[in-house]
Amino acid sequence: MSNVIYKQGQISDIDENLGIVKGYGSVFGNKDSDNDIIEKGAYRRTIKNNGSRVKYLYQHDITKPIGKMKELYEDEKGLVFVAEVPKTTFGNEVLELMKYGVIDENSVGIMPVKKDYDEDGIRVIKEAKLYEISAVTIAANDEAKILEVKGEYDNIDYLTKRFDNLIKVIRKGNVSDDLGYLIEYELEVIKSLIARDNTHQSDEELTRDNTHLETKEDNTTSDSIINYMFNNLNSK
Repeated sequence: MSNVIYKQGQISDIDENLGIVKGYGSVFGNKDSDNDIIEKGAYRRTIKNNGSRVKYLYQHDITKPIGKMKELYEDEKGLVFVAEVPKTTFGNEVLELMKYGVIDENSVGIMPVKKDYDEDGIRVIKEAKLYEISAVTIAANDEAKILEVKGEYDNIDYLTKRFDNLIKVIRKGNVSDDLGYLIEYELEVIKSLIARDNTHQSDEELTRDNTHLETKEDNTTSDSIINYMFNNLNSK
């Protein structure tokens, strides 16, 4: 199963007056700390199919959109984007942070679609589905580091909170295609977190040599979250 992962990019130019940010969502050919390399052409299909739905977010948070993409394409170096940031209070604050170098990096939220391993065991991502590009204070190479920075993922309450936010959005109705794409992304992120948590639990249980209890806890964790969302969506 593929999980949502985050890869580092950079901000290369800012036009504060026009609210335009240009940069790289991620770069090609360099091995990161996860032992991954993104291959040129990995974003070609997702740009064609979903490019117009990709949004510019703050810290990978779908409740904090910064702007929309004016341009999105690959060059020899990596995934190039040009984002337009509206002159809202929040947008201006983010642009100000960029201006003074507080925010100077980008990170993409992607799901590997096609991948391979070379003779050195390095994972080569040949195709990826792009969900969003984020302006971040610390560009992270994987979801674990993102979560360590946020310091929020301590128990099921964090996942429940994320489900609550989704429920509120869905209940409003009139979900646009763009918003639906972000909802899909958030669900994939939560699924990845559940899988990561269950893997962690499994490792601990195996250490204690208690496989039966491990399986029971894993199923309970995942099922309880799914049931929680279903019940809340169907409640009056």
